[in-house]
Amino acid sequence: MYGLVNNLLSGTLRAQYGEDVWQSIAARLPFDATYFVSMKPYPDEWSYAMVGAACELTGDSVGDLLRVVGHRWVSENSAGEYKDLFTLNGPDIYTFLSNLNSMHAALGNQMPGLKPPSFLVNRESEQVIRVRYFSTRAGLAPLVTGLLEGLCDFFAEPATVSQTRLRVDERDYDEFLIERKA
Repeated sequence: MYGLVNNLLSGTLRAQYGEDVWQSIAARLPFDATYFVSMKPYPDEWSYAMVGAACELTGDSVGDLLRVVGHRWVSENSAGEYKDLFTLNGPDIYTFLSNLNSMHAALGNQMPGLKPPSFLVNRESEQVIRVRYFSTRAGLAPLVTGLLEGLCDFFAEPATVSQTRLRVDERDYDEFLIERKA
């Protein structure tokens, strides 16, 4: 994953647990986690190791931590250097999600080796959006739940996000429902 993911992850761990706990997490890692170059790819195993070390040390579940990271991804990036991507890709959650694949394709031109997920988005009714998430990376569905919850907050569209399908292998997909609150 790119350094921007690892920087956000380390920032979330610092914010969630404090600097002392972050230092204990970093000390358990087999690599230097002081800083990651945002536009440089790093082994996926490094990101997984950071999450694993944090959960081992704090007792939190991987799913709970990834959900927090996903939510924070939206809040940090929608106010930070990627703010324009959020405003350009749609005025509401459905339009934004429908444009994610195009956004990832455009980012891929600037980020060699990017392996983004893809999304299939279907509006089932005015209140329900179905999202299929395809990725070569395993175990990130809770991150997507947090991302979707964060997008609901960003677009001020109160909703419940639930995972309705778990993928079986890397050719398969996870599925989520976003049910807007009336």
